[in-house]
Amino acid sequence: KNAYQDEYGYVYGYLDLNKDKTIGLIAHMDTAPSFIGGCTDPLFVKNYNGSNITLKSGDVLTKKEFPILNDLIGDDLLFTDGYHLLGGDDKAGIVIIFEFIKYLLSNKNSSNYNISICFTIDEEIGRGPDKFDIKKMNADIAYTLDGESIYEANYENFNAASATIDFYGVNVHPGNAKDIMVNSILAAISFNNLLPNNMIPSKTSDYEGFIHLEEFKGDVNKTTLKYILRDHDEQLLENKKEMLIKAKEQVLEEYKGLKINLIIKDDYKNMGPYFIKHREALELINKAYLNSKIKIKYTPIRGGTDGATITYMGLPCPNLGVGDFSPHGKFEFVSISQMKKMVEILKNLAKN
Repeated sequence: KNAYQDEYGYVYGYLDLNKDKTIGLIAHMDTAPSFIGGCTDPLFVKNYNGSNITLKSGDVLTKKEFPILNDLIGDDLLFTDGYHLLGGDDKAGIVIIFEFIKYLLSNKNSSNYNISICFTIDEEIGRGPDKFDIKKMNADIAYTLDGESIYEANYENFNAASATIDFYGVNVHPGNAKDIMVNSILAAISFNNLLPNNMIPSKTSDYEGFIHLEEFKGDVNKTTLKYILRDHDEQLLENKKEMLIKAKEQVLEEYKGLKINLIIKDDYKNMGPYFIKHREALELINKAYLNSKIKIKYTPIRGGTDGATITYMGLPCPNLGVGDFSPHGKFEFVSISQMKKMVEILKNLAKN
């Protein structure tokens, strides 16, 4: 009776157990737009034995290409059909929360907290927290369930910015172009070549940031580049912004008659600095894993999380894993065994 969908599409629910404090659990309903959804014939593998996995499409997952499979031997796994997205990001999180709530409804005395839940929208396009309401959530601490391995949790994420650069050239007939034409395509290429070639996603890991060219389109007259900038360190992100500004100045010096419009926008912040001073949410995780007899490792998220924005709204919100791997494509799969274990971890989280 305490569950509803608000005017923006967010689903809220509140389980009042007459406790002093409330833990919030958050997952997102939307799935990645980068691959077609609608998987109705997934491949179920019980007690995975370490062999290669051949999807129904004929595509093969090997342990060499997907080394995480080495850690999942003995688990029950669910794979895509090879043609569609499985959607475990973040249906797995939603299922885990439902199973946990189902347990609490029959075992209300097992929790020392009230439980609040929210299923958000638009996470995959970066707008998950836009209409999130912490008053409706009514929690003291919250957790997003949107990670991969349940043996890892996250309280650090990238600081993020985006940049759009429009290059305006001068286009005339090629036969009469000497000392007149300014090719915006060539100028854009020169701009990108001025940026560090080792500061890209395919050459960085862990705490290393990057400048990622994600769109390049145009013609002689106008070319547009779109970048995303990421770094866990706020000052290093500022340095990356400065690289773009300096590259703009150098290209303008080289291409006389060229015009450049550079727009840089901040997107979200790393929540890590918050949790250096506010440890309660992390201590509850540590106790829950200890009582579950499972080791926990904290790793930085090489991306964003709704929890970061929600944390800076005033609701501390680290991220927990759900057992979903290789998301956003045809090789996605979930460990049902890990999902079940996360339900048990949530039970211990609520007992703290």
